[in-house]
Amino acid sequence: MTTPEIHVALTGWSGLDNPEPGLAVARALRRGWRGSLRIDGLVYDALATGGWTPGVANCLHLIPPIAQGDDAVLHRLLALHQEHRIDVLVPCLDLEVPVISRLSSRLARAGIGTLLPDPGDVQAISKINLSAYCYANDVVTPRTVHVRDLSTVALHADSFGYPLWVKGTVAGAKKVYNREQAVFEAEILAAKWGGGVLLQEAIEGSEHMVAAVARRDGSCLSMVAARKLGTNQRGKSVIGGVIDDPVLKRIALRLLSKLHWQGPLELEFVRAASGGQFYLIEINCRFPAWVLLTEFARANMPVALVKEILSPGTTSRSKGRAGSMYARDVQEMAVPIAAVRELKRSGSAPVPRFKAMRRQRGDLAVGVTGISAFELTQPGLGVARCLRAAPEVGRLVGLAYTPNDTGLFRSELFDACCRIGFEHGEANEGQGDAMLLDRLAAIKKKRGLDLVIPNLDFEIDRYRRIASELDRIGIRTLLPSAAARRKLGKLGLAELIGRHQWSGFEYPETMLIKTRSDLIRAWDRFGSPLMLKGLVAGAARLFSLKQALMAWMRFKAEGETRLLAQPSLFGEEFGIGVVCDGNGNLIDSMALKKLVMCERGKTWAATSVPLAQAVADLAEMFRKVAWAGPADVEFIRDSVTERLELIEINPRFPGWIGFSGMAGSNLPRQLLLAAMERPPVPAGRNTGPIQGAIFMRTVEEIPAAASTMAAFVNRGEIAYD
Repeated sequence: MTTPEIHVALTGWSGLDNPEPGLAVARALRRGWRGSLRIDGLVYDALATGGWTPGVANCLHLIPPIAQGDDAVLHRLLALHQEHRIDVLVPCLDLEVPVISRLSSRLARAGIGTLLPDPGDVQAISKINLSAYCYANDVVTPRTVHVRDLSTVALHADSFGYPLWVKGTVAGAKKVYNREQAVFEAEILAAKWGGGVLLQEAIEGSEHMVAAVARRDGSCLSMVAARKLGTNQRGKSVIGGVIDDPVLKRIALRLLSKLHWQGPLELEFVRAASGGQFYLIEINCRFPAWVLLTEFARANMPVALVKEILSPGTTSRSKGRAGSMYARDVQEMAVPIAAVRELKRSGSAPVPRFKAMRRQRGDLAVGVTGISAFELTQPGLGVARCLRAAPEVGRLVGLAYTPNDTGLFRSELFDACCRIGFEHGEANEGQGDAMLLDRLAAIKKKRGLDLVIPNLDFEIDRYRRIASELDRIGIRTLLPSAAARRKLGKLGLAELIGRHQWSGFEYPETMLIKTRSDLIRAWDRFGSPLMLKGLVAGAARLFSLKQALMAWMRFKAEGETRLLAQPSLFGEEFGIGVVCDGNGNLIDSMALKKLVMCERGKTWAATSVPLAQAVADLAEMFRKVAWAGPADVEFIRDSVTERLELIEINPRFPGWIGFSGMAGSNLPRQLLLAAMERPPVPAGRNTGPIQGAIFMRTVEEIPAAASTMAAFVNRGEIAYD
């Protein structure tokens, strides 16, 4: 007898670099469900990038925001059910759970199954109420206070002592180390989420997570405990592993019994470094974004949930396999514009299927740095994807710095990954250069290396200094000279553009900030909001003089003693990636319009556009300074003047460079050909398989292994071939 196809609808497909859980839930279902399965993605925005991930959702549907009320949500769900049939609905965002819970009886009468806690139980453990709940139920939690009046944040923060956590009432958290930072972050979080902020005692120790699913009677159907093994600067777990800790599980089971819970939830703990006490930090009333780890650990929670909804009481309790690990990386794709337009027009659209790029096998071995998504998505991951499609490339070697570099777990991209060292600082510049040269020579001898493409800003000068020695041992590079970099750096750009008239773009008025007085003068001149930029890296948009002074001190603490101040510009943002030959001639370029950016200003969706005049002006500029190699050029079209304003030029490929291998000119391939003194690919013949596409990026949890990290640390390399 044929098993009927199961239809599951999921929310939570956005979140960018801080991913919502829906995509991970869907991936877990795809990997673990035995039988025919259809997944419908319920999205609030046609550019919810996770929804377009190939091979996951069958179809996407726009739904109204929950702010429109329960009736609007119910009407849309019932309409979709009538047209597509929904057997199981899993809301994956905290704010949705009480709404769908209130609607669950009416949904059930229509044939849509759910398993959710009572709205009152959700409210009892909300971020605002959790501290009181823990006190009433004898659960250990850090001291927490809800501050509604922001003028009292400094007073409360001082009473806690530092460091402490400043948290939004719905989401978001920042660790702060003084009262100025506390006030600064509180203003930002309160403006975003409303209702004031929470101040919470910072417990030093290891961070732990527990995911669970409770049956309708409140008993535990499935539970997996994990530990954060790699945490980025925002406190997000990028690498984690399943653990078997009887104490933690006993605490979690006791808490689950008190909650009278139904459905999925996540518990977050800190285990104090002093004494080993577990402190409950947070409860989330949905699956965690790392839930795919439960599939890696052979305890697939999304599958268990769906089975329990369809056939209550028939699923046995599962236990995760300790030692299973994940790393959070990124996936990039080119989505046909027609599909996105169809979703906007009709409210529903099928997710297109994509053909994977065929892996080439040429004669060249290429080393690529910047292969991690641990903090930001580094360009080397996209460069590697482009070079995998280049027929000249036979071997790709990832050049990594730490065992947390997520590219180490991308065996489909790299033939091997090798460790290289960090810079040793100005005092030991020569020693550091010699060590890097020796390391690259050893890699060439063992793995073969014809070309190295550095993709991180701090590396460019270092590789440039040893370029001639690398060339003598048969390793090519193509990089801008120090003089060219100075001329097109953040300080040099204003002077260069001031001497020339460019019809394609302008440059914002800029002031150099060395002292507090300089900053105050810039504030008086430019007003709010003010943009502060470090000469090496970093930028901040400030809305008060107090914020500006705080940001200035933070930059100084990070070693940026000179800053640039500019008026903040608002408008559409654009990027142009270019490659120049060794004589400063522009070989190829790709321009795009940025459609979706994360909070840190990085591109997560974009589409190619013609910017012919800007490209022509850039070609002249690069020729004047004899630029060589790649460049990442950023623009804003000022919403007031409608003019393109040049923001900055970076001496490496942009983070979105992977798009060039899918839907435009394959710029890394052009660099390879120029560096190896081979003819470039003629314009129009270096394009990817999809034209008229939107570049999208989404987070992807991939299997990781402690053995891989150990091999990288102990042997300095990992080989996949």
